[in-house]
Amino acid sequence: MEMSSEFVVDFPTLGDLGDAWITRHCRVPDGFTRGRPFQMADWQFWCHANRYRIRPDAVFVPPELVGPDKPPVLNQAFFYQQTLVVAPQKTGKGPFSAAQVAFEAAGPSVFAGWAEGGEVYSCADNGCPCGWEDSPEAFVYAKGEPMGMRHPSPLIQITANSAEQADNIYKPLRAMINLGPLKQLLAVREGFIRILGLSDQDDLDRIDVVTSSARSRLGNPISDAEQDEAGLYTKSNKMVDVADTQARGAAGMGGRTHLTTNAWDPSENSYAQMIYEANEPDVFIFYRDPDKELRGDDGRPLDYKKLADRRRIHEYAYEGSWWVNLDSIEALARKLMKRDPEQAERFFGNRLVAGHGKWLEDGAWESKAVPALVIPRRAPVAGGFDGSNNDDHTGIRLELLPTQYQFTPTYGPDERKTLWNPADYGNRIPRSEVMAAWRELAKFYDLVRVYLDPFFWQSEIDELAAEFGETVFIPWATNRPVPMHAALDRLKTDLGNDDSSFSHDGDEVVRTHMRNARIRPTTVDKTTGVKRYVIGKPFGEEHRKIDFAMSSVLAHEAAMDVLASGWKPRTSSRVRVWR
Repeated sequence: MEMSSEFVVDFPTLGDLGDAWITRHCRVPDGFTRGRPFQMADWQFWCHANRYRIRPDAVFVPPELVGPDKPPVLNQAFFYQQTLVVAPQKTGKGPFSAAQVAFEAAGPSVFAGWAEGGEVYSCADNGCPCGWEDSPEAFVYAKGEPMGMRHPSPLIQITANSAEQADNIYKPLRAMINLGPLKQLLAVREGFIRILGLSDQDDLDRIDVVTSSARSRLGNPISDAEQDEAGLYTKSNKMVDVADTQARGAAGMGGRTHLTTNAWDPSENSYAQMIYEANEPDVFIFYRDPDKELRGDDGRPLDYKKLADRRRIHEYAYEGSWWVNLDSIEALARKLMKRDPEQAERFFGNRLVAGHGKWLEDGAWESKAVPALVIPRRAPVAGGFDGSNNDDHTGIRLELLPTQYQFTPTYGPDERKTLWNPADYGNRIPRSEVMAAWRELAKFYDLVRVYLDPFFWQSEIDELAAEFGETVFIPWATNRPVPMHAALDRLKTDLGNDDSSFSHDGDEVVRTHMRNARIRPTTVDKTTGVKRYVIGKPFGEEHRKIDFAMSSVLAHEAAMDVLASGWKPRTSSRVRVWR
């Protein structure tokens, strides 16, 4: 299909075959185009193509050769083991997911080797009597293109927090079945959908709905799970457990799981948020984030409260969804903003909006993000370090001198970021690894001054100071209200000052910690009346960490103290934009 310049498919995928199969077999479920062939919008096809992206080294094992020594390939043929689509309401996530379910259930969704060129996909060979292979629209494989076949025993679960939520997918799927050729492949039964042509047993080859209150089939090995509105799955409603159980069930059967959601409330630590923030390489994420891509004339992120800015945000978030009337979306958003502005931004603006009491206004941190810079060896830098023992995170941030460009350095042969989550290390911070990182950084960069919060780390800081100098590694306690308030206020002021030289690398994890930070009032200066504060996590939300924000504050404070001291670089520090 014709693609937007935003999307370029230059990798092997079953996406073209799937697109053609869906157009042939699925029907538009409602509206003025009801009953017409279902055709994916460009962004939907992009998600579909990546969902079915094939690894270049995938090797097909023919069904007749499958055995103990030659297991089927199934999910291991795919580049991504999970997908996450974040899009606003009314963009068509439900019908899109319904089409994906139909393809998983009865279409050529399983890798079947590499084409020599000229082969024709045969519906008849895959249990479908529609005659597609004999029609002018028959799908002909190009040389080297991955081929597809039907799953031999699909068991699919449509998942949501409630039955009403599950209808986002289940209802359009039923309509797709009843309106076209899918009725020869899928049959709507009472409470489930039967997948035809593979077995005669109702407990096999089926599509079920799983909710928080209907979990009886949870734990079964499954070939696919479509997890709708995963931004509402939390530990408190037990849907995180449901999603995790499905992921295990899918892995056991060579299957995969797929998430769709509106932008989530960051205060709830939803399953979608967990997947997004984990940023695993085998998870495909589609999220048009207005804060990353859109800027006003002043260079700052757009303000959703302003009509013109809101329109630009809607145009970006809904791009490609031609059926959406933006005037109608504006009317809905305007009404919702009167009673719940944050929800309006999430539902229609596709933004991850922080709650009340936040330290930084939305977009303040993002406004100073710039393209990543390549820092030369022995460049002078200041640094900040906030450490923990076994619960909170530990992080190192550096700031280039004198330009005030702040970044997360990397260390080791695999260039890991200097951001440590104890959950990745058996619930303990790997202290020896942190120390090894510091020693590597000290060799690569010219560390001029580093401020380190000594809580839990006094001995290690003393060790670094003895090794590299007490004027370089300096304890800087963050529990002192007066200097801590001054450091926080300095960074906040520089973020809001267009003339400030401060900029940063836009590190996603640091950005999350900045958004999590909440103001905690401390004292009032009796002379000036200044209300001092520190920052902390949102009350009752221990999962929302702020440690990397603290590292960033300390790094900037160290950098500014160095510049205030009259420091001059020994040699020029050249940097270049990474293209």
